[in-house]
Amino acid sequence: MQVATRRDLAGYLEDRMAKSYVELRDAQQLKPESSLVKTYMIEAHVGGTGSHDDLMRLLRDAVASACQAGAKRAEVLETDEERFVLLDVQARLGATRLYVDASDARFWLAHSMDHSTAVDWVVDRLTSVTPDLDTAWLPVALLEEMAQKGSFRGLGLDYDRRPFLDCDDDDAEGVSYFKMQLWGNRAHDVLARLRQDGAFPHETTLAKVKVKSWLDGHDGAFTVDDVKFNGKVTARGTSFQCHNNLVTDLYRRYAAMIGAIEAVGRVRWEYDDSRARLRGTPVHLHIPKHGLDPADLCARLFTCGSPFRLWGLPVPISPDYYRVCAVDLHVGHALDFEVSPEWVRVYLGPETCGNTVVRLLTNLQHSLDARTEARIHGRSISELQPADGEPLHRHV
Repeated sequence: MQVATRRDLAGYLEDRMAKSYVELRDAQQLKPESSLVKTYMIEAHVGGTGSHDDLMRLLRDAVASACQAGAKRAEVLETDEERFVLLDVQARLGATRLYVDASDARFWLAHSMDHSTAVDWVVDRLTSVTPDLDTAWLPVALLEEMAQKGSFRGLGLDYDRRPFLDCDDDDAEGVSYFKMQLWGNRAHDVLARLRQDGAFPHETTLAKVKVKSWLDGHDGAFTVDDVKFNGKVTARGTSFQCHNNLVTDLYRRYAAMIGAIEAVGRVRWEYDDSRARLRGTPVHLHIPKHGLDPADLCARLFTCGSPFRLWGLPVPISPDYYRVCAVDLHVGHALDFEVSPEWVRVYLGPETCGNTVVRLLTNLQHSLDARTEARIHGRSISELQPADGEPLHRHV
C-alpha cells in the first residue's frame, strides 16, 4: 500500500496490526515477514523557523551522518503532507521504513512495522549520533501514570549499577544488577511487594509497562501496548486508533513536563519596565541511597558517554561538595551542577533543553536508585505547571 498521508498511514497500520494479531492468536507466533506496530517518541531541535524545509534538512543531515556506517542505502522521502516524511534505510540488520510524523516540530512520533532489531538500530543511530535528536526519557512516575490508562497487564524491571562499580567490587552489601519481566494481571501486586522495605525498594526500577486499553464506542476494539522508558511503544491488538490514543496521551504528558521544566527551571534574566529580574529555580534531584562520593559520581556523569551525554569539569569545593560547569551534548547548551553525597542540583541555562533533566533522572533511577526524585519548589517535575516559576531576585 502506498502511504502518502497520515490517513493512509493510519489505515495501513490498522490493517497490518489486525493481521498480526490474528497470526499471534492462531499460531502464537508471527510469520517471518510480519512484525508489530512500533511507535518511537523522538525529541528534535529543528532550528531555523521550524519549517518543513528545515525539518527535511535536519533529517537528511542526520541520516547521512548517522547511518553511513552499517547502511547500504539511506534516504529521506517526502509525502503529500508537510511534516510527514519517510525514512528508508537498507542496512545489514535489514530494511527499515520509518514514518515520521512531525506535526509538532519538536516532539515527533515515528511509526514502523519492520523488525525491532533493524528499526531500533536506526533510531538509536539517529538519536545518539545527531546532537539535535534524542529519544524521549520516561521516568518511573510517568510510566506508572501510563499503567493507569487501562488494565495493567505486565512490567519490566531494569536496574544496573555496575557502571558505577569498580571491576573487582562485588557490591556485597547490595544488589548491583536486577532485571525481570512479568506478564499477567498481578503486575501491580508484584511491583508493590518488591518495593516494600526489606525487599528491593531501591533496585525495583520500572522500565516497561504493559497496558491493555479499549476504544470507546467500538465493541472489542483494543490494544495491548508495551511502553518502554526510552519512548518506544509496541502494540498488539485490533485497533491502531486505540494505540495512537495512548501514544498521543503519553506524548502530551511528556511535552507538558519538558515545557514546565523549561519555564520554571531555566535561570535567565527578564526585563520589564526598565527592571531586570533573575528568574528560574534549580532542579533538585534527591538520591536516597547510592553510597558514592561526589568525585565518583562526577567521574561517571561528565565524561561525554551514553546515556548521560554530559561533559563537564568538576571542581571540588570540599570533600563532599563539587561544582561542575557542563555542556549537554544534546543540542550543546551550557548548564551548571552542584553534587553532594545525597543530591544533585541542576541549574539550566536560558536555552538549555528540559530533556537534560529527565534524561539524568531516568538514568539515575536505572543505575543508582529507583527512588531518585527530581523536584522544583519541592514539587515533582511531573506536577509542575509553567506558572509555578518565581523570581529569584529583583533589581531596579
